[in-house]
Amino acid sequence: MILLNFATWKLEEQLSVIWKKLKISPSVRWATFDAISSSLPEFLTALVWLILLKEKGLEVWIWTISGSAIFNILIIPFFALLFYKGKDIIKVEKSWIKRDVIFYIISIIVFLAGLYYNKLFLMWIALIIIYSFYIYVLYYQSEKNKIENKKEIEENYEEVKNTKISFFIILYSLILVYIWVELAVRSAEFIWESLWISTLVISLVLLAWITSIPDTLLSVKASQKWDIDASLSNAVGSNIFDICIWLWLPIIIWIWIMWLSPKVEFSSQIPIFLFLIFSVFAYLFVLSFKKLNKNSWYLLIWLYSIFIVYLIYVSL
Repeated sequence: MILLNFATWKLEEQLSVIWKKLKISPSVRWATFDAISSSLPEFLTALVWLILLKEKGLEVWIWTISGSAIFNILIIPFFALLFYKGKDIIKVEKSWIKRDVIFYIISIIVFLAGLYYNKLFLMWIALIIIYSFYIYVLYYQSEKNKIENKKEIEENYEEVKNTKISFFIILYSLILVYIWVELAVRSAEFIWESLWISTLVISLVLLAWITSIPDTLLSVKASQKWDIDASLSNAVGSNIFDICIWLWLPIIIWIWIMWLSPKVEFSSQIPIFLFLIFSVFAYLFVLSFKKLNKNSWYLLIWLYSIFIVYLIYVSL
């Protein structure tokens, strides 16, 4: 954990310089740069498990990405607000909430439709289009933000104008994340084989936690800097990237390498997908209040606890 914390700290440091130099808004930065970099463990974990488990790998990976998405949208906001150093009453910008949640819901619908009709290739194309449009919207909002908040953006730019971006630090930070993921996945494999824990629980809980810890650490670091909007944006932005890109890319690579034609048993996934959808509405409900405090997110903790209890029940 010390290794991962150090890696995410150095990575966040460099990403902060990049977004200030590019003069983009914090919420756009967290929905793209940080969401993509902190989602690297999902991709690495997927490749390892897809290759190890072969035919069963697809189902395990879908469980993992679903578990990670549920964790991100229920637990990351809780920790972000728990470690927030600002005032007790918190105001959240509503515009980015609508933006990210709309794209997230569309991504989930396409994801579920692709699994239901077993059209993985078409799902892949559709999700790429959705994410491309999402990037376009972020770019448009970033340009608009430059006009509306010109003074603040220029101040941020002046702060890092003479600071050099170290791509070496970014690279070795990502390598450290990879090392941590490799050790964590191997540990999960050992636990699974030794304790005979079901793949359902391993995927939806242990692997989901492993892949979501970098997102959590980055969000906590942002909230400690009073940047609560950007911190919360990372949770949904990361989920959009996971479903649109990190979901299909390992699967396509895996299908090509293993020469398999996998089919997912959709009916067995329905309870998990219901939790995935319900978590979005719980997130929206909490953020619908005009003002939040640190106790607002206990609803999400209770919902995640119900999710864990359900998994324990079905695994007995």
